[in-house]
Amino acid sequence: MEQRIVHACGHEQVHVIYGFDAQIAHKARWLRTTQCRTCFIADKQAEQAKEATRNEAAIAHLDLPELAGSERQIEWATSIRASRLAALTFDPIKTADADCALCLQISDAKWWIDHRALPAGEFIDKARAVCATAHAMPIMSDRVQSA
Repeated sequence: MEQRIVHACGHEQVHVIYGFDAQIAHKARWLRTTQCRTCFIADKQAEQAKEATRNEAAIAHLDLPELAGSERQIEWATSIRASRLAALTFDPIKTADADCALCLQISDAKWWIDHRALPAGEFIDKARAVCATAHAMPIMSDRVQSA
């Protein structure tokens, strides 16, 4: 059933609400206390931009390698890397400088995207693993070339 709802932001929006009459009334009352979709998205984007600016400022002093990947991956991974590194630098008690240095070496955009949701401890473990693998690879290729 379509209902015109005037949201808390003052904008009117049409919503399709299903259910029993009591459920429809309850949902309509709740929708009146929320922002319309347009205002919600605008607020969310402003919040994300503010957080991105704060994260970029927190890691501006770091010498970060260029990310490798598709244009879309690089764009997404840049914000992920900034937020993860900012979180690591904001919590020096839990994070050693060596752990931060490991993360600075990772330039694969896909890696940052794939590991974005890991808790800090697991994230550092994965960074250690990828850096250990990266350091082992040149040694192995040197042996192959000299043989």
